[in-house]
Amino acid sequence: MNLQDILVYIIVLLCVVYAGRHFLKFFKKKKTGENGCGCGCAGCPKGKYKKR
Repeated sequence: MNLQDILVYIIVLLCVVYAGRHFLKFFKKKKTGENGCGCGCAGCPKGKYKKR
């Protein structure tokens, strides 16, 4: 194995880790309205201050 092969393996590994983290974050995300994000839901204290 030469240096070029090692660099390619490292880059591919970093891409897989990056994609895996975002994949897991997507499925761990709370449903809209449950996290107090200020989406403008009725009764949401942050929603009335949201800029449009």
